[in-house]
Amino acid sequence: MYYVIQALDGIKNKHFVSYSVPKYKSSSKNNTVIFEFGEKPNIKRKWAPKEEIILLTQDKQFFLIFLKKLKSTEETYLKKIDEQQKKLDALFIEMKDEMQSQFTAMKNNKNSPSLLKDS
Repeated sequence: MYYVIQALDGIKNKHFVSYSVPKYKSSSKNNTVIFEFGEKPNIKRKWAPKEEIILLTQDKQFFLIFLKKLKSTEETYLKKIDEQQKKLDALFIEMKDEMQSQFTAMKNNKNSPSLLKDS
């Protein structure tokens, strides 16, 4: 069995996937790795660019240790991001409330030169 960690790009909260495969094919002549899943005649293939493959190994222990480290790092940063997102959301609410207060004050201002005030 082979163990794979593959980097993902373009997904906000997920930066890698990990999986095991019974067989793979790679060549120095192209930039992809082909992973094969299943048994004949139902073999499924997944192509991946070599630059996305962070780890391809038969060493399950090494794979698990590295995977645990990656997950821990991801979890730490996602918690920090979540905390900051809550602060950002609170600032948006605060801004909305302040803007609404200013809108109301402007509408209620008798000296406002708004042309729609009397219509």
